[in-house]
This record gives sequence, structure tokens and C-alpha cells, in this order.
Amino acid sequence: TLKAKVMNTSTSGSSAQYSIYYTLDTTVPTVSSVAFSGATGAQNNYLNAGDVVSATVTFSEAVTVTTTNGTPYLNLNIGGTTVQAAYASGSGTTALIFSYTILSGQTDANGVSIDTNSLNLNSGSITDTAGNTATLTHTAVTDNASYMVDTTAPTTTVSTVVFSADRVPAAATSSLQRRRKTSPAP
Repeated sequence: TLKAKVMNTSTSGSSAQYSIYYTLDTTVPTVSSVAFSGATGAQNNYLNAGDVVSATVTFSEAVTVTTTNGTPYLNLNIGGTTVQAAYASGSGTTALIFSYTILSGQTDANGVSIDTNSLNLNSGSITDTAGNTATLTHTAVTDNASYMVDTTAPTTTVSTVVFSADRVPAAATSSLQRRRKTSPAP
């Protein structure tokens, strides 16, 4: 805390005294937690192409996100491949939301995860109200079975059934032959 005292003395000999207090904030915001926070389109814990998965990064104090020079992102791990969940919302609060749209061809049978220290400013900024730049270090989020990815279309096998004359009962064969003989010509 900084205290400043201002005195004003007039020519008549009276004086006024003012005190102003300033608090100097040098505490940087830090990441308190990282967690998956939702998905649109998920069915039975599976995400498909076009579904959106969201993760929330919670800070120790309210932060402001500036995207003028770039948008911060959070790296997600989908089936061993790193993808970038872009900052979506939350500036001015303690909780920043990052989102990613699942693409065709992606698969993760164990569930999406987030590696240690995967928050990246990407030339943007995350600061507190005093202008202190946030420390971005955080722990990993292990494979989350609530967010598995399967974009492989289901397949089916079609069998062809072939009938042969030696397997058709004699009565059916006679009936077929009679119909052919009695059918009018086209």
C-alpha cells in the first residue's frame, strides 16, 4: 500500500490536507484448474464429426483476454494428435472457455485429454485488471471417457442369396413353368 499526502496552503493561511492510498498489485493470476466442461452433439459419451467439445481454464482471479494480435488456444490430445481448442468466451471472469470442433477421421477410444502446460497465448494476452500477465502452467487432464471420439461411419455386410433349380421343390418348378407358358407376351 502506498500512501500519498497532499497539502494545499492558501495565501490566507488556511490549509487542506488530502490523503490518497494506492494498492500496488504485483500478484500474477495463475491457473487453478483445467477441465472438460461440455460437448454439443455428443451421444453416449461419443463425439462425432461436427460436435464441439469445450474445456474450462479457471484462474486464481478475474482475467482479461486480448485477441487483437492472436487468439489464445488450449491444446487437446485426440487419439495421440494435438489439436487447438480456440478461446471462445469468459474475459473478465475467472473461467475461460476454449472450444474445438471434431473433424472427420479423428478417433480416440480412451477419451480426449489435455497435456501439461498446453495453454498458449498465440500472440494474444491474458492479464488481470492491474495488467499482470497470467502464468499459464497447469497440470494434465487424463483421458476422459465422457469425451470419446468416433467419426468412423458404421458399415454392414450384405450377402447375396442365390437360388438354383436343383433346390426348388418340384411342385414350385411346375408352377413356375406353367406361369411362363400361360403368361401373355409383352
